[in-house]
Amino acid sequence: MNSSGRGILLIALVIPGLIIMGSSLYSFDVDYNALERTEDYINRLTRDGTGTTRQLDFAYHRSLAHRINAFTDGTWGFIGAAIAAIGVHGIVTMGDYDFGFKQDRKK
Repeated sequence: MNSSGRGILLIALVIPGLIIMGSSLYSFDVDYNALERTEDYINRLTRDGTGTTRQLDFAYHRSLAHRINAFTDGTWGFIGAAIAAIGVHGIVTMGDYDFGFKQDRKK
């Protein structure tokens, strides 16, 4: 078994992919909760009829900003998972002699 190649894949792909996925999904949760709060605020302003046009415009644009942030955070979470999956796939499917020089192989 050539564990150095597997270690390289673990350090270069799996661990960074999991870090990207974890931090992005945490940020997604924070941004999605903020999006829900702004949507509730917009509904409250329209239902009560107390909001001015300026307040509604501001709240709507804040909602759009949170929507874009939640989308990008979720996308980065999937990208991080894909990076980690590529590393895991490489670790699992790597043969015994995939890393190394021909002259170093025992015959």
